[in-house]
Amino acid sequence: MMAALLLRDGRAASAGELIEALWGDEAPASASAMLRTYAWRWRKALEHDHDAPAILTSVRDGYRTVVPAGAVDALRMEKLAAAAIGAARAGEDPAQVRRLFAEALELWGGEPLTGVPGPFAEQQRTRLGELRISLLEERCGLDLELGDTALAIPVLRDLTAEHPLRERPYTLLMRALYQSGCQADALALFDRARRLLAEELGVDPGPELREIHQRILRNDPALLGTAATTIATRDAPALQPTPQPVLIPAQLPADTVDFTGREAELEALHAALAAAVREPAGDAVLPIAAVSGMGGVGKTALALRVAHRLRAGFPDGQLYADLRGDQDAPADPNVLLASFLTALGISPGAVPESLEDRARLFRSLLDARRVLILLDNARDAAQVRPLLPGSARCAVLVTGRARLFGLATAVQVDLDVFSVDEARDLLARTAGTERVAADPAAAGELIHHCGRLPLAVRIVAARLASRPAWTVARLAARLAAEQDRMAELRLGDLAVAGAFEWGYRQLTAEQADAFRVIAAVCRPDVGVPAAAAVLGVGRRRAEDLLESLVDAGMVTAPRPGRYRYHDLLRVFALQIGGPDGGPDDSPHHGPEEQATALRRQLHFLLASATAAFQQLVPGDPIGTALTPVLAPALTFEDANAAADWVAEEFEAAITAVLATADRAASVEDVRIAADLLVTLSPFDTDPCYERLTGAATAVSAAAAALGDQRSLGRAEFIRGNLAVQAARLEEACEHSRRAADACRAGGDVVVLQQALNDLGVLAQYQHRYQEAVRLYDEANSLARALGHRAGQTATALNSALAQVRDGRPAEAAAACRRLLPGLTAAEEWTGLSYALYVLGLASHELGEYQQAVTVLEECLRICQAAGIPLREAQARCRLADTLRLLGRHEEALEQARHALADCRTLSAERDQGHALVVTARTLADLGHIDQARDQLRSAEALFRRLGLPDAGHVRRLTARLDGAADTPDTAGEPTAGYVVDVA
Repeated sequence: MMAALLLRDGRAASAGELIEALWGDEAPASASAMLRTYAWRWRKALEHDHDAPAILTSVRDGYRTVVPAGAVDALRMEKLAAAAIGAARAGEDPAQVRRLFAEALELWGGEPLTGVPGPFAEQQRTRLGELRISLLEERCGLDLELGDTALAIPVLRDLTAEHPLRERPYTLLMRALYQSGCQADALALFDRARRLLAEELGVDPGPELREIHQRILRNDPALLGTAATTIATRDAPALQPTPQPVLIPAQLPADTVDFTGREAELEALHAALAAAVREPAGDAVLPIAAVSGMGGVGKTALALRVAHRLRAGFPDGQLYADLRGDQDAPADPNVLLASFLTALGISPGAVPESLEDRARLFRSLLDARRVLILLDNARDAAQVRPLLPGSARCAVLVTGRARLFGLATAVQVDLDVFSVDEARDLLARTAGTERVAADPAAAGELIHHCGRLPLAVRIVAARLASRPAWTVARLAARLAAEQDRMAELRLGDLAVAGAFEWGYRQLTAEQADAFRVIAAVCRPDVGVPAAAAVLGVGRRRAEDLLESLVDAGMVTAPRPGRYRYHDLLRVFALQIGGPDGGPDDSPHHGPEEQATALRRQLHFLLASATAAFQQLVPGDPIGTALTPVLAPALTFEDANAAADWVAEEFEAAITAVLATADRAASVEDVRIAADLLVTLSPFDTDPCYERLTGAATAVSAAAAALGDQRSLGRAEFIRGNLAVQAARLEEACEHSRRAADACRAGGDVVVLQQALNDLGVLAQYQHRYQEAVRLYDEANSLARALGHRAGQTATALNSALAQVRDGRPAEAAAACRRLLPGLTAAEEWTGLSYALYVLGLASHELGEYQQAVTVLEECLRICQAAGIPLREAQARCRLADTLRLLGRHEEALEQARHALADCRTLSAERDQGHALVVTARTLADLGHIDQARDQLRSAEALFRRLGLPDAGHVRRLTARLDGAADTPDTAGEPTAGYVVDVA
């Protein structure tokens, strides 16, 4: 009761107010009587002297106390506090204001109203306790303003410990620590306070705490206080703490002296990260740039070049860490954060223990700073994520072999190998410009052997620089053999194989197996179905494995569903477990594993190519005379789909054939290789026939060595047929005869029929028409025996064409008319167009020019509808010659020029020569003798180069034209005996 009255400072309290103060809602029924009893007892205790003024007096139904001023210490404290606050607001001397606060605080002797019960006492204890904390905060603030941090820090530490959710003590303690030169500890305190508020209250720090954090980050000089003071209670003056200079880390390794190229990549990375240099907008986020690529491709060199270009824009420092993502034990983000924190000024003892706490403190330290962070060689996004700041003023550049999925990057650069010019530039800068320029071909070969991989180019350049006596050609020769390449690409601690080994060791066992096995068949690339067949798994699993190798940076995906190795990575994969050992030396790896993979690929290719062949030439008996294989084959909806697949797999198939022929391990393997070439041959995939010819030559040699007449006959048939199409007559005759002999010896009737047809074509080209007819007739008999309707049609029409050339056009026309009724279906369009073409030639030779025009125009229509471009060009050529004889010269010239352009596009040189002749004759008829002469000379040169007897005819025609001078009639004679030979 007395406490309630004294703290009212002489103001009266009613009975109801006192009852509420003493008992609150739990007042007894006798509360009023009890108050009167308490009053009586107080008077008895206080009023010993009847002459003294009364201390407790009655006021209506209540009471009040009358005491001298300053007798109640709580009231005195409040008056001193009010005076101090008033003085502070009036701008009085801070030292005087601080003395007033100190006097007020000295009146405390412990907890106010200790042991006094009742709601009022509890309220006053809380109020007075809050007031004491506020007074302590104000006094500490003045201590800091006056520079007396030694007085403030202990008090503030106690306050933050006793009241951990009160923000003002944190604010003052952060300022005190900053003034003491402990900037990093101040920032660490902010992070601890922010975390505590979030965990306990779910709120962020208030404006005052955030402001002091920002001011510390900005090194605000106003935080140091207005004056330096001495501590009055000490005999000697205290030294004013001087803030230590803020540590600015500069951890970037040195830039590469001979950095080369990469201008587009540099520009993209620079543009993305330079956003942090400018003042970020309100919605700006941390800019992150990532560089991915295979080992040795130059990711670190590129990142360092970008970082050094940008470092001036990040004055608060640059941090660098090698995350060792390609090693067995990648760097621990917790350890890296500790390193970063100490680099930023945090004392080792103040570094938090947990990863989460370190990451929070790291973000706090970098908030509002401009710091560039280069994280080199990252394994994955999980390793990188704790190392990211939160401020948009910072920037992060990350490198890694695989793309870091899960990071919100501003730009992602997938670094490829050098361009040829970039590789040559690096080679010249290191090895010497004159040496490289002296032998540019050898330099190109050396760059090719390096696969344009920057690390490999750097190694060979350094080797040349260290051996002045060596020529570029000598080193190129040392790298020529694949089995020696990895050993040659090593210099000191630089080794291409070493860069690859770390990546290989990160693979799972299944990934590693796939990496080695697919390398044996991946030239130039591999599709998912072929990979599945080689690995012996389902297509979905094969694709998942290949995609995981892409993610690991060991394989690339140039387009969906196709996968490719860098040349050196493929060589590395093939050498694992080989004779020279490797990172996974196992008896199950090496040549046997590669042979198995190649055999599986070959079986898959033949199975699928057989299905494609049957779509393109349905009913051809060769489709039933191929080696049966037990392999999963693809199916095709139509001929177009089959042709698309062959075009996609052609290079892989040729490479597989060459590898099989080189091994020549068994007759079975060579037969599969030969049959694969047969199935590929009808497709217009190798227009110059070089790849098919080379593969057939290799198979022929392997078959001859094994004594396999069947494979020899098929390989020689391919060689002869390709030579026929290329109009290389002598070569075609040689191989076709060898094919026929081998097929007879091996009993291969199906291919013998094809070889005899080719021999007939060759005889016809060389104007041996009766021999051609005989060969065609024999081929026709075999086709009839095989039930090969398309073969019968082709050989019969070839024979008819030879009859036209042999001066028997009437017999040829009769043969064509017998065949035409059976060639009306769409699937017979190839035969139908050929029959119309031969009939048109026969009609022309019979002098039935209008009939010839009608038939040839129908042939053109069929060719255009069915997509038979070469026959279309040939028909145009014959139509032009017939129109010329009908006097329709302008139409003739248009058709001839169209045919000539088409032949050039199709690389059909022999037909191009005939089109030149028809064009010349038409020009002569129009009086353009000089132009006609030029066309004839071009035709003669072309026929002579092809070794065709037509060159003599053109030479005689030119002589007649020269003799005719300007008389077109002579040059325009009918062309009896001269036709375009096409079989």
